Amino acid sequence: MPKPGWEDLSAFFSPDEFATKVVITRGAEEVAEVLGIFDDPNEVASLGDYDMDHPTPRFTCPAAAVVDVRYNDIATIDGTAYDVMQEPELDGTGLATLILAEPNVTYDAGV
Repeated sequence: MPKPGWEDLSAFFSPDEFATKVVITRGAEEVAEVLGIFDDPNEVASLGDYDMDHPTPRFTCPAAAVVDVRYNDIATIDGTAYDVMQEPELDGTGLATLILAEPNVTYDAGV
């Protein structure tokens, strides 16, 4: 699904608004420096009567910014290192989500 021509999401990815910077590395090599939205797993998002709770940290950003990101890369956000748990999830509108995990932390998958 193509991104609508009228939809400009750049304000969401501005450090003066909502964005957080992440530096993604693979070994000693810097793969990307990206601005996006970091979702803290300890906060529950609400919309009316619906609560969304996910057990792992997530980082949403422009898909074009993470084309070189791979499983097992390291994403550093505000001084905290996270493992990239899989390839970026593309949503078809030009955005991607990175599923992250703090090293040596066990997450409850709800099973």
